[in-house]
Amino acid sequence: MLLVKRSPEEDQANASPQPKPSETKPEQQDNVALAKALKEARENSVPKEEYDRLKKENSDLVSQIINGEGGAGNGHTNPPEDLDGDIKALREKLYGPKCSELSNLEFCEATLELREKIIKRDGIDPFLPRGANIKPTDQDAQRAQAVADVMKQCIDEADGDSGVFTALLQAKTNNDSPALVAHLKKVGAIK
Repeated sequence: MLLVKRSPEEDQANASPQPKPSETKPEQQDNVALAKALKEARENSVPKEEYDRLKKENSDLVSQIINGEGGAGNGHTNPPEDLDGDIKALREKLYGPKCSELSNLEFCEATLELREKIIKRDGIDPFLPRGANIKPTDQDAQRAQAVADVMKQCIDEADGDSGVFTALLQAKTNNDSPALVAHLKKVGAIK
């Protein structure tokens, strides 16, 4: 074994080892954790203006869905203004305060016109059943179209006479009407 003589300064330097990274003071650990948290918060946040804009868009979308406006939520873009105006006017005509002044013929003509415009605008047939747990089938679509076809046929045959229209419609939509049953069988709505 070999002994080496050292000076007192060398002994002092070797006696107090350098602190290891894990032996930092608690104050330094708090600062490091705070710096990491701030960095993470900056990376995972958006500017307040962007947040407010997105919040407003979300609120508007929810409002559109609740009020049935603008085709929200069905994958369609907003329709041209003239369709919206036409649909609004037809709804006012059919369900507004003066709807009781309409004859059966006028009511059915306006109903079919409204149906066509809604299908054109939204891609959804208002004659089909709808609800949270209801998904219309092909048979539902055939039946809805059969109803529209019978109404249109009665309108055409009535030639503007509401009394004739009403009589034709009643005859063709009677549950045991041979014409309606034949038509529904023809389109495959019933067997």
